[in-house]
Formats: sequence, C-alpha cells, structure tokens
Amino acid sequence: MKAGKGSTRKRKVFKVSHLAYARKYRPKDFDEIIDQEHIATTLKNAIAQDNIAHAYLFSGPRGIGKTSTARILAKALNCKEGPTQKPCNKCVACQEISAGKSMDVLEIDGASNRGIDEIRTLRENVKFAPSASKFKIYIIDEVHMLTTEAFNALLKTLEEPPAHVKFIFATTEPHKVLPTILSRCQRFDFRRITAEGIINKLKKLIKQESIECEEEALYAIAKSADGSLRDAEVILDQLNSFSQGKVTLSAVSSVLGLVSKKAVFDIVDKLQQEHISQNMMMLNDLIQEGKDPAQLMNAFIEHFRDMMLVKCESEKLVALPKEDKEKIKKQSSKFKLENILYCIAVLLQAQERMKRQGMGRLMLETALLKLSKQHELLPAKLLLEKMRVLEDKLKKLTHGSFASGSNSKSSKQVVHDEPQPAKTIKKAASSTEISQVKPAEGGSAPEEGMKAEQEKLQEALPSALSTPTELSPLTMDSVWKAWPILIKQVRKKKISVGMYLAEGRPLKVRNNVVEIGFLKECEFHRENLMEIKNLEMIEKAASNLLETRVKMDMLACQELPKDKEDDKPVKEESFSADADDSREGRDFNDFIQSAMDVFNGRIIPTNE
Repeated sequence: MKAGKGSTRKRKVFKVSHLAYARKYRPKDFDEIIDQEHIATTLKNAIAQDNIAHAYLFSGPRGIGKTSTARILAKALNCKEGPTQKPCNKCVACQEISAGKSMDVLEIDGASNRGIDEIRTLRENVKFAPSASKFKIYIIDEVHMLTTEAFNALLKTLEEPPAHVKFIFATTEPHKVLPTILSRCQRFDFRRITAEGIINKLKKLIKQESIECEEEALYAIAKSADGSLRDAEVILDQLNSFSQGKVTLSAVSSVLGLVSKKAVFDIVDKLQQEHISQNMMMLNDLIQEGKDPAQLMNAFIEHFRDMMLVKCESEKLVALPKEDKEKIKKQSSKFKLENILYCIAVLLQAQERMKRQGMGRLMLETALLKLSKQHELLPAKLLLEKMRVLEDKLKKLTHGSFASGSNSKSSKQVVHDEPQPAKTIKKAASSTEISQVKPAEGGSAPEEGMKAEQEKLQEALPSALSTPTELSPLTMDSVWKAWPILIKQVRKKKISVGMYLAEGRPLKVRNNVVEIGFLKECEFHRENLMEIKNLEMIEKAASNLLETRVKMDMLACQELPKDKEDDKPVKEESFSADADDSREGRDFNDFIQSAMDVFNGRIIPTNE
C-alpha cells in the first residue's frame, strides 16, 4: 500500500555489528606477527629468492597465528605487486583475502570436510586455473581431522600439484598427520607467545580502543591466556563489556575466577609465622567465594615457582608487575632455597593425589599444614652429618673395637672379619666384656669409663642380632625340631605371616634350602609367603634360629608329611633366638634409645 503525499516513512538504521578484537586486530603482514620471527623471516626470504614450496604445514598451539600467517602468505603471493615480502593490503586481492571472500584462496575446515568425497572434489577442482590471481591457494585448518582415506587420496595431488596451486595446512596436533603427508610439506612449528609479547599487543589494542586498564590486569590476562594471543584478546573483549569503564585486577579475578595475589602473599607470609588457624580461615573464605581447590593449588605452585626463580637470580622469567616482583624478592629472602623446593615438592605431591583421589580441599589443607611445620624438619646437611657419625662408629666396631674385651679366640675372629653366630657374640658381649669393667683403686670405676663400655655394648648389639652369614650343614632333623619355634617367632613379628607359615610342613633340605610344602587349598597362604618382604623375614628368623644361612622355597603339593611322634620339638631355651629373649629385648631397646638420641627421634606406634 502506497503512502500518501503528506506521510513520512521512517528509515531503519542498522548499526555495524561489533567485530571481535581477535578478528579486528589480526596481523596484516609478516612484520606484525608476534614472537614467530623464525617463521616470518624464512617465508620472506623464500619469497625474495623465488623459492616458494608447493605445500606448507603450520603446527602449534591454538591462538598463536597459524591461520593468520597462512592468509598473509596468500596475500604476499597474490598481491597486485606480488609475489612480495610486504603485501599492500589495498588491492582487491589483498582485501578479499583479508575478508575471507577470495575465490582463489579457499579456506577449508578439516573437521567438517574430512571425508574422501570432499578430497576428491578438491582434487578435481585443482586442475582449474585461478580466476583472477596468480595462485590458487588451499588453506586447510585442523588438517589432522582428515580420515586416513582422505589423506591417501590427497597424496598424489600434494606431491605433484599444478604450478598454480599451493597448499597450506594448519594443525594443533601434528603427530596425528600421516608421515606420508608430513614428508611432502615444509613444516613450521609455531611457539607459544610470551607474556611480554601478549602484554605489548594488548597495550596497543587498549590504546586504539580507548580502554582504561590497570597494568596488573594485563599481567593477569596474559597469564590466563597461557601463550595464546587470541585467548588474551577474547578475555579483554569480555572484560571491557563487564567493567564498563576501567578494567581492574579485581574485575579480572571476578570474571576469570582467579585467586587474588594478595591472598597468596598473605598465606605464604603466615606459613613462616606458623599461623595455622588464620591460614585455614583464609583458605575457607577463598573456597566460600567459589575458588576451586585445584585452582588454589596451581596458584600456590606458581607463586613458589616465582620465588624459586627470584632466588636463583632469574627474575626476568617472572611474569609479574614491578610491585609484585619486589614483594616476591622480599618474601623469598625469608626462605632458603631448599625450603622453597620442599614447598613445591609437597604441593606437587598433593596436586597429584588430588587428581587421583579427589578431596581437593582436604589435600590442600594438609599440604598447607605440612608447609607450616617444615621448621621442625632436620636440615639435610645436619642429617647426613649425623649419619656419618653413626657410620664411623659402626666401622670402628667391625674393625676391632668390640674385640678389645674378648678372649684371644674371639678377637681373632673379629680381626679377620669372620662371621660369628648370634649366640657366640651375645655370650662374649654379656660375659667377657662386662667382666672387664673393674673398679679403680680406692673406689668405684670412673663414670666415663662405664659409659664408654656401655656404649660399646650398645653398638655391638646390631651386629650380634644380624643374620648369620656362615654356611654350616643343615639337616632335616634340626629343621623339624626348630619348626614350631620358627612359627612362634614369625608370629611375634607379624601374626598373619606366622599363621600362614603354620599351614606348611618342611619337605626336604638341599644345600641349606628348605622346601616347605602347602596343600592346594592353602595356595593363598603360599602366595603371601612368597612376597619378598615376608620371605626375607622368615629366612632371617630361620637363619638366627639355626645359626646358619637358610633359604626358603614355598611349594604346592598333593599331601603333607605327618608329624613323627619321636620328633618332639626341643625346648626353646636350646636356641639362641629365644634363650635370652628378655635380656636381648632390653639390650636392643638400649640400642634403639641411642639411635633416637643421635637423630632426635621418637617412637611412633603402628598397627599391624
């Protein structure tokens, strides 16, 4: 229906839609590519020397300029003034390529055109000459998504394309591309963009867009982007809509869910002051604000990494504002490097357990508790020194210090390092050594002399209780008589192993190897006894009991030999291991006490 003469028609005004920063500020020539100088220089030299390959493969993480570099190369080849190192960006070809509308530069998504039919169509179209440009260029993004059949269909064309055709492939996963394809392309590996490169690019962007932004916010954006310039530009675009004015660090933390740097500094400061309750409350407040424990763990690991770099005089690698760098320097001066490394190790271990077991909050709380108590740990240097002192004492013992109070026969054995049965050594330690402590003239022996002799006895006990190394003949009769006592001793050390061992019977002795038989229904018991720790414990107990080196072999059998009435177990007093149980226990406790004194240790009760 037509409007009358006096009527006025309102014209609709369409606003230009917002163009994302990542597209709006895409690099237009090789000089604008950030942190990929090795690739830009190679391509420029190839164009200058007229040495352009027929196929290129651009690989690397997302958002670092692979597709942008492919478009720049296409413009450099098809520019009105080209091939040129610097496209004009004014001619029709350059503008169409920048807008993605060129008929001679075809951008194909490898994920949605991955089948053999699409590649066959491409192979047929390759034959036709370009419509208006010098070259027909195919840019295939995410090329690793093509099927094996599609790759194979492309091989011949890729190896010998027409002179007017160039291929540029882009991928984030080059290991998924067939080797036959890789061998036909010049490969360029793109690097992650540094935090400094991202910040410099963002500064230019906010200047052109007239955006107010704190420097700390730019550092936070760059760290969150993780080397991807596109991610950083998308984040800044989002923050500009959120803040409606000035982009602040608090706005970045709120939008991205980042952990406040101030909170991390405060918690780390309180680790040395051992304010555990305050740290737990601060941690609770952060979690109540919606911060993920895994993200908090990453923040603490990153913070201690920065402290480590500053401590190693590598602060250039720390991507932080100047104020935060000064705080890191001041805070790291309160820590030793070994303490920082300990903190990183504890946090990484907790992070790994968090991934496997969950319970993120609990893992984070226990990690902070460990870090608060690290001052109670002995320094590694001091611990090694104490171990050296203990080793020196043991060396003196083995070279004859214990033999000073023994008779001539026993002293010869010590000098020549000949092994002694536990029974003989205990008798020498209890009778001869003690009898040599005589009172001095006119009174009792000096206290220092008594202490020295007691220390010798305490040092002698570990070697006296060790497994005998002398190999003497072993008979089946002695094994049968010692069998019930062996079971009892093993049961004292570990009840379950003793119960399993009681299900077996000695079968044969050959070269001091005792074969123990088990019925098929006791296969579970036999398998447990064959575990290395359990088998070593049984062999050690049997060696001490029979005063010779004994090995055990657990076998499955159809039936077990019956106990003979004549083979009555001997009294336990006839074997050295149980004869002096009480005295041996007292002496061994003295040795444990001396070790505790050396290492400032304490006994922790454990359940079997």
